Amino acid sequence: MLKFMRKHATGYMVKAMFGLIIVVFIFWGVGSFRDRERVVAEIGPYKVDATEYQEAYNKTLEFYRMIYREKLDENLLKELKLKEKVKDEIVNRYVLLITADELGLSVTDKEFLEHIQGIDAFKREGKFDEKLYIAVLQRSNIDPKKFEAAERNNMLIQKAANVIRDNGTFFSEADIWAGYVKEKGMVNLSYAIFDPSTFRGKVEVSEKELFDLYEKEKGSHRSESAYHLKYLVIDEKSPVKDDAAYMDLLKEKEIDRYGKQKGLNVVDLGMMKESEAMKRLKNLKIGDWLRGLKKGDITLPVREGGTSYIFQLIDVQEGKPLDKGVVLATIKERLIEERSKNLAKLAAEDAIGRKSISGGKETGFITRNTRSIRGIGDVPKENADLLTLSKKKPLYERPVEIAGRFYVFSFKDERFPDTKEWQKEKESYTRYFTAKNREEFFSSFLTEMRAKGKIKISWQEI
Repeated sequence: MLKFMRKHATGYMVKAMFGLIIVVFIFWGVGSFRDRERVVAEIGPYKVDATEYQEAYNKTLEFYRMIYREKLDENLLKELKLKEKVKDEIVNRYVLLITADELGLSVTDKEFLEHIQGIDAFKREGKFDEKLYIAVLQRSNIDPKKFEAAERNNMLIQKAANVIRDNGTFFSEADIWAGYVKEKGMVNLSYAIFDPSTFRGKVEVSEKELFDLYEKEKGSHRSESAYHLKYLVIDEKSPVKDDAAYMDLLKEKEIDRYGKQKGLNVVDLGMMKESEAMKRLKNLKIGDWLRGLKKGDITLPVREGGTSYIFQLIDVQEGKPLDKGVVLATIKERLIEERSKNLAKLAAEDAIGRKSISGGKETGFITRNTRSIRGIGDVPKENADLLTLSKKKPLYERPVEIAGRFYVFSFKDERFPDTKEWQKEKESYTRYFTAKNREEFFSSFLTEMRAKGKIKISWQEI
């Protein structure tokens, strides 16, 4: 791929406008590309120190704070996987620098001067002002030489990204039509169902394995625990911020007394079974923090919209061991379900292997980009390609599990998009298709560079 790209890394590609690669602020990377302290990653010949990672993390965190504002709590941070995002962004920058070097790309003095003079922060009355340039950097405590080195790297990274994207835009009219068919065309699929319930009678569970499993698991089969919770409600009108209230409560320990002192509303939920608590407080993601609490513990603020909730566990009643007969019945039912499900999957795989598909059921015509099939359910993401079946590829060669049952799909018929509609939308769709595939090509290129081990990437514990 790189040999091909070297041939095309000149001319209009080099002069292309710099595209957005990752979340970039004006001084992103100024602290990068220098040796300072503990190395936390090695990416090819480059070393990433802890300060560079922390600067990148802080800037990305600030970006998400601007987007989510008060909704950005610990639970959302976990969902966003911010550390992983920052690591990926850093790796991508250095992968692109390595690619730029392999392609022989560079930033000329003229290009760099035009770039610096085009930054609004350094302009006075619409024109670049060198004194203002120095003053802005001094106010930000940034060394001009380090800033310029970082900016050159940013330009080189963006230049490499543009070359990669440009080399992913060579599409024929047939490619574009195929994309249009995928989005606007329709397909009718035949399918056979392999339901685990029909295989239950073939499952055998011996008494020995049943009692062996009981001995291993009996300690984990208990009735529901019950919890007595109280919580404070804090919003923008409250006299104290949620983080300050949390710190106070760690010392105070008495949620009722603290609420009275601060004029905050304290809600007493009383003793509730775990399932009831999960249902009642599901919007507050109670499953993430309830089971780890001990009597008297205070939770971190749980935020929802503009309101925060701080809980205290007043008391807990642990579940009691279940009756042996109940546990044995539970274990047996679980084994039967697992094994009947496995038999259904094996039968589906056997039918695919023998290309013996029967059942006579059809989906009816559905769009090729649908996410759900009427009467069956949602199509799993990993099986979305079953909607690409055609005369050339009539059989989907994997069982598809939907709602606990296994399906084997095959091609029945298709409808192509209306040609008149295609002529109307051809120009706009071509632009959309090209832009979409540029980004897909760019992402796949970076993934390929990592996956093939062309660039060694090693992260230390952070």
